[in-house]
Amino acid sequence: MKLTKNNLDLMKKVFEIKPCVVLRAKYSQACTPEFFKFYDENINVGDHKVLDVEDYGRFISTRSSRREPAITRVITSLAYKVDKKMISLAEGMPNEGVFPFKKLSMDMKKGGGIMMEGKELAAALQYVPSQGLPSLLTELRKFQEDIHRPPDVPRDLMITNGGQHGIYQCAELLLEPGDPIVTTEYAYTGLHSTLKPYQPEILGVPEDNDGLIPETLECILEDRLSRGLKMPKMMYVIPTGSNPTGTVIPVERRMKIYALACKYDFIIVEDDPYMFLNYSGRPIASFLSMDKAGRVIRLDSVSKVVSAGLRGGWVTAPSPLLERLQLHSQAELLHPCTLSQAILLKLVQCRETLGSYLKSARDLYWSRRDALHSALQPLEGLADWAVPDAGLFFWLRVRDVDDVYSMIHTAFERGLMLVPGQAFIYDSNASCQYIRLTFSKIRLEDMSTASQILSEVIRDEQKKSLEKEPKRYATES
Repeated sequence: MKLTKNNLDLMKKVFEIKPCVVLRAKYSQACTPEFFKFYDENINVGDHKVLDVEDYGRFISTRSSRREPAITRVITSLAYKVDKKMISLAEGMPNEGVFPFKKLSMDMKKGGGIMMEGKELAAALQYVPSQGLPSLLTELRKFQEDIHRPPDVPRDLMITNGGQHGIYQCAELLLEPGDPIVTTEYAYTGLHSTLKPYQPEILGVPEDNDGLIPETLECILEDRLSRGLKMPKMMYVIPTGSNPTGTVIPVERRMKIYALACKYDFIIVEDDPYMFLNYSGRPIASFLSMDKAGRVIRLDSVSKVVSAGLRGGWVTAPSPLLERLQLHSQAELLHPCTLSQAILLKLVQCRETLGSYLKSARDLYWSRRDALHSALQPLEGLADWAVPDAGLFFWLRVRDVDDVYSMIHTAFERGLMLVPGQAFIYDSNASCQYIRLTFSKIRLEDMSTASQILSEVIRDEQKKSLEKEPKRYATES
């Protein structure tokens, strides 16, 4: 068989891996519904240097830089691109004839469904390139372009095994042991689990009702710079529905934070699993949508709104960084589950159906949030909290109790499970006045009972604290 020039060029990639640059997909001709709008045409973040391939070298960890492409994985990617008439003795893939499944059918709650059989099902059960199922990648590129409309910087995306996988990948990519990392004062526990082996220096920035405070962040960074301390290369943030605080960072703050990333030279890891669970009634531009300089790695996940067990997620990143992330995925798991990717593709392909489902998911959680807020009224005077603008959590500060940890055990003995604030502090042995309440799964009829138990537990704990330090509490009152 005669090799074409295109096939010869592709073969060269087996031994020469270069940064992947994806051509920008065209925006959909139809107007993007507000529910799918995470950009603002009026945003101007100013002029900042666009990072080039050499610039990214200073962010990549020593461990990541040592990774090399697996030739067999490159050949797998090549097999999906070459002329189908190409004869191959290369791929170590199983023959589809050994797969025992004939048909896959899944009915949707709102009608219709997903059905795969024949070659389509066989492809969904086969190895795919580490970057992901090619047809899903194509669809998600369009999806990201439509809903974020990011500036014209070379970037691409890769499928991950859920959002947590993306966090792990970013830490592996960017961090050296002992590095400083910027995050919120209370942060997602999965981040801390990932960071422990690196023994980082946590720069925890306080939040108010509008999330991370950029002015405080700037003070921290300027102080480190003036003292000649090592500067952070990475900032991790959940901008919408922060876990555990439930805050949503307004667009004005996001612009300030992005400007600080450019000024102090760090990468923003934007983890946004609650983007569709925004109860504020206003779409908010993502960090990706304002990324003119190539400083944002965005993590997306369908775990909270479609299925946690599907492990559907993807990372969008500047091309030089995504190249390294693919090497991590090659070594870790070859690629995420192809069947899950094929199911996700079916869901994303029909934007109207997806939008209808996501709205119903948001409305369900919205009503649950309001129900728990009403049920918490007996806690007035015992604890302080704000109604979360997004996500799945209430963040309560218990009054007159320095540490809630023993209170959590008391509540458990009385039939109520709670999460102490220590779960969201890197130093889990530190004292904490906060507890996180989740309204996603609790039965509506159990909310009042839960609130009553919690109020009794808090009163008992406050009484114990008063008995231990009567003089201090007498002075305060």
